[in-house]
Amino acid sequence: MRTTHPRRLTTRLIAATVLLATLMTSGCATGDDTDPVATASGPADAAFPTTLTHAFGTTTIASKPERIVVVGLKEQDYFLALGEVPVAIRDWYGGMPNATWPWAREQLGEAKPEVLARAELDYEQIAALRPDVIVGLSSGMTQQEYDLLTKIAPTVAQPEGDGSWAVTWQQMTRAAGQITGRGTEAETLVAELEQRIASVADAYPALKGASTVFASTYEGQYYLFSPETTASKVLLDLGLTMSSEVTGLTDNANQSATISRERFDLTDVDVAVWSEAATDPGVATLLDDPLYTRLDVRAQHREVFLGAEANGALAFSSVLSLPYVLDRIVPALAAAVDGDPATDSEFSAR
Repeated sequence: MRTTHPRRLTTRLIAATVLLATLMTSGCATGDDTDPVATASGPADAAFPTTLTHAFGTTTIASKPERIVVVGLKEQDYFLALGEVPVAIRDWYGGMPNATWPWAREQLGEAKPEVLARAELDYEQIAALRPDVIVGLSSGMTQQEYDLLTKIAPTVAQPEGDGSWAVTWQQMTRAAGQITGRGTEAETLVAELEQRIASVADAYPALKGASTVFASTYEGQYYLFSPETTASKVLLDLGLTMSSEVTGLTDNANQSATISRERFDLTDVDVAVWSEAATDPGVATLLDDPLYTRLDVRAQHREVFLGAEANGALAFSSVLSLPYVLDRIVPALAAAVDGDPATDSEFSAR
């Protein structure tokens, strides 16, 4: 999903390599060049040292890290939920204060972590933070990025085989617990939230088996997202389903697909979830398009338009944001599938 110019990226990587070599020879780097451990080291609540397996091998953390730098796009929620405040958070989108969304601000308190830009990683900035560990579970980092980051500090990348946007909230919670030595607390968070999701699904039986898509009108284009994305998985956990055609179209590195207006039929489902608000200009264009308005999904008002905060809650799908999803978005989903066109299912209108 990055759009960095190749020449600029190469220049930055060369500069970063030179800087990191200087840090290493001057004794300022905190990385560990020991051979990787072949297997993970026991349960999440085991004493340090602890080892995590990821896409580029394994990373061993010798002792409880005090300075955690997050280069992933949403890991901060998990550390905050466990009472650990990172020294740096990477801004995903939304322009939120301290790159922290409303559902996590109470846990952040008065802390003001440094905010890393969404664009390419600034290795000089990260090195200056003197991290004990660098975490990029949702960063989609490359091997080259990983190699540079490990020269600064032990680095945990995305799980092997998972796309950038497919890491589950359970995986992230447990990884944060292992990294911080709070594995037991992490398991409690997972168990309690899984139970709550199951209870909410039981409370809305109309969702079970209903078809859905997670879609966007971003910058004049129309997108569908894979059932493998974190947000889509939450919809499926509630009992909703996605078609095999959508699954096939979105089976790629970006876990999404651009569709033409002529393929609006793919959104003609029991409940279509759009990431934008009903007042968004892109949605206004959509709702004026006869290729869309002729569909039953529109005629019967079986859409849920999320808007910025609600979309953020679903996009993060973290242990802190999912209660928002369950309390506010799920009732709108149920209203959309109830078969009554008069029911208000437009989340943004509430």
